[in-house]
Amino acid sequence: MKLPKKWWTGPVQQVTDYFVEYYNSKYPEEKLDQKKIHAENAGGTKFHADDVVETAFTHKEHIYIKDGAPPRNEKKNREEKENDPSMLTCQNYGCQFRYREEDNNPKACYHHRKGPVFWNGYKYWACCDHRKATDWNDFMKVPGCAVGPHTTKKPAGAELISPTIIAARQAEKEAKERAIAPSLNDIDKYTKKSNAEAAAMPKPKPKPAAKLPEGCAKCVHTDCKKVYAMKDNHAEACKYHSGQAVFHDGAKYWSCCTENRKAYDWDTFMKIKKCRVGYHWDGTGEDPNK
Repeated sequence: MKLPKKWWTGPVQQVTDYFVEYYNSKYPEEKLDQKKIHAENAGGTKFHADDVVETAFTHKEHIYIKDGAPPRNEKKNREEKENDPSMLTCQNYGCQFRYREEDNNPKACYHHRKGPVFWNGYKYWACCDHRKATDWNDFMKVPGCAVGPHTTKKPAGAELISPTIIAARQAEKEAKERAIAPSLNDIDKYTKKSNAEAAAMPKPKPKPAAKLPEGCAKCVHTDCKKVYAMKDNHAEACKYHSGQAVFHDGAKYWSCCTENRKAYDWDTFMKIKKCRVGYHWDGTGEDPNK
C-alpha cells in the first residue's frame, strides 16, 4: 500500500487504523483489534501511535503491521504529566514525584526523613549520612529510608545547610549589628579620632626572616618547599608539581595533572603523586629544570 501525501503530516495511528478497517472489511471473521497492533519496520523498530509519519518512516521503507500494542511514548507521557494542572508535586525529601490524590496511598512514597547536606564537596541526606555522593545524579539516586503517602506539605524542621553558609550568615548578622552602632556625626572628628588612635598604637615590629642553616636553601617548587643542603642538590632531589593547586566546586586537583585525578578531601589531595622530578630551586636565577 502506498501512503497518500496528505497522510505524511499525520500520526502513525492513522495508518494502522486504515489498515485495520480495510482488513476487517475483507476478513470479517478474523477481525483485528486496533489497540492490539502496531507499526514496525524491517529493522524491528516499533513506532508510537502518535509519531508523525514523515519523520518516523523513511522514504520507500517497508512498514509491517504486527501483533502487540504500540509502545508507550514515555517522553510525551512525562511532558503531559509535568504540564497537567491536576497533578500534585510531592514535597517529601528526595521525592518530588507528580501524583494525583486519588492515586495516593500509605505506601506510595519512598523518601528521606531528613533534608540534604552539602559539605566539603559531598552531598548526602542527613538521615543517611553513610551514603555520601560527589555527583548530583548519584546523590539523587540514593534510595529513600522511609515510606508513607505523598504530601504537598513541606517538611517541618530546621533548614539543613553547610557550615560555610552558617558562617556567612553569622558574619552578615555581625555586620548589621556594627551598622546600627552609634556613629560620629562630624567627619573631621572621626578623622582626628582615627589619627590619634593610630598614633597611640605601637608600631608592629617587622617579623624576622627565618634563618636557614649555612649552605642550605628552601625550595620554591609547588608542593615541595623543603629546606635542602645545596651541595647535595641533584637531578632527582625534588619531586613537585609544575602547575598550581585548583579548588573548584568542592574538588581539589593540580592544574598540571589530568582533571580525572580529583580529590574531595585534603588528605587524598596531598597524596596525589607528583608529576615532575628535578633539582631543588630556591627561586634565584633561572630554574635549573627548564
